[in-house]
Amino acid sequence: MSQLTALIAQAQAGLSVQQNIPQERWEAIATQCGAAEIAEIKTRIASLKADREAVEDWDGDTRDDLYFAIDDFTRLLELASAHAQGE
Repeated sequence: MSQLTALIAQAQAGLSVQQNIPQERWEAIATQCGAAEIAEIKTRIASLKADREAVEDWDGDTRDDLYFAIDDFTRLLELASAHAQGE
């Protein structure tokens, strides 16, 4: 069972709603990701991309938020995959 949600919640601890998770916390999450978390990251990216496609063109703020979320999870996937391969 994936612990990704719990890992992200830990990384958000102490941050305000307006603050993004800093890069070093994403890196810390990546070191704790196994196969289940990597699979969940891939699922989340696919879901976010589908959500972005469903957003109306006039809703630029939502499209931007989804873009940034996709970017964060894509970067996390790269970090977690590299860590899993021992890089």
